[in-house]
Amino acid sequence: MSEIENYEIVVIGAGPAGIETAKKLADAGKQVLLVDKCVGGNYCSGGSVVSNTLLHVSHLYERFVNKTSNFVDSECNHEFHFDFKKARKYVETVTGKVVKGFIDDLSTSGVTLMNGFAEFADKNSIKVTSDDNERLIQFEKAIIATGSNNMGTNVPSTKKLLDTTNLFDLESAPKSVVIVGGGFIGTEYATFFKRIGSQVTIIEKGERLLSSIDAQVVKEFEDQFRKSGVEILKGVSVDRIEKVGNKTIIFLDDENKIEGEEVFVSVGRAPNLGKLIPECAGIKFDEKGYPKLTKKLRTSNKDVYMVGDATGMNMFVNWAYMSADIASTEILEKKKNISADLCPRILKLDPEIASVGLSEAGAKTTGVEFKVLKHSFKNFERSIVQGTIRGFVKIIYAPDTKKILGCHAVGSGASELVSTFAMMVQSKMPLTKLEDFVFNHPTFSSTLGDIAGKIK
Repeated sequence: MSEIENYEIVVIGAGPAGIETAKKLADAGKQVLLVDKCVGGNYCSGGSVVSNTLLHVSHLYERFVNKTSNFVDSECNHEFHFDFKKARKYVETVTGKVVKGFIDDLSTSGVTLMNGFAEFADKNSIKVTSDDNERLIQFEKAIIATGSNNMGTNVPSTKKLLDTTNLFDLESAPKSVVIVGGGFIGTEYATFFKRIGSQVTIIEKGERLLSSIDAQVVKEFEDQFRKSGVEILKGVSVDRIEKVGNKTIIFLDDENKIEGEEVFVSVGRAPNLGKLIPECAGIKFDEKGYPKLTKKLRTSNKDVYMVGDATGMNMFVNWAYMSADIASTEILEKKKNISADLCPRILKLDPEIASVGLSEAGAKTTGVEFKVLKHSFKNFERSIVQGTIRGFVKIIYAPDTKKILGCHAVGSGASELVSTFAMMVQSKMPLTKLEDFVFNHPTFSSTLGDIAGKIK
């Protein structure tokens, strides 16, 4: 091992959370070392870049196959098939451009990159192992940004199961896919497979999909998902999976069984921390195995912070950037009111879902006084043009100040609407302020004027 090297700041993990934290601290004049085996992390290799790209191309594919017949005249009855090889190549192109953008940004900010795997040696040092050597790095502050991993399933199976890491083992769209797990990843890939023509079944052991999303929003989503042909089985678990000839049989714990050509597993993700040996740095965990963190994301070691998926708090890309802001602001000893509760969440599903702040159930548990405003998208011009006329936005607000406590939407344009409300929540702008603005038409945001008229 070479002699000890010293850095003001060490960031472990080069996904979006780590990169953003490193940039913010380096731009503020700190000497920053960023350690990882590759730039982009799981975000680029199997995470959001891959899923978002696949959702985009599958949306284009479905629109082309099902919608263009309304206005395209063709004398030939062509058959179209989703091409996984071309899709993989396109995903790789997108990923390469994202990684290049990250590297360029880090270079501009003056961040030092070190290739290798890090583990804690003690409370203020790490050991970095690469192919040819080991280096000992001492730090004043460290940020853990190691992301998350797929949680494994203990279900016995004689069939090779799909997940986000091996999706491109497929060569063509399967006739049928069973999705095990109805959370964020499960519903995203159910949407993808549905769009490319697969018959999709979701198995969820809970009583509803997307358990952390507002219940009324989820009910509307489930209703529309079913009407689009997706089968949803709730309150059941998978006992075992067997490949019998050309069939794959999924045995459920209610003594029923279903068949599917492929099985995609998405039972959740967990912080990727084990290889760091965090106990060597004095980092403590709760009874569920999640790191004990302050509101400013500091661990039980006062010199070590966590950001992004590693926190186990909110595994969305928005959270990666927000958590980077929280931790870097604290390290730089700046005053900025940033709350993890205000992180917006967007799911590009069919229909789209977006939310920010308190749900109705969450507001009830806090004991605060609140009112609920629900506004339907039905017969909204932009939705009709796109062929998606159902949806609504639900706003939780304080009756005295009219300040927004939470906003939840389902349907086309949900992300556009919630992005506006997220800014209002973070700036503590009252709902009545909407009356002061003129919105473009026809856009989804133009419905905000209608919402303003409902506030008394």
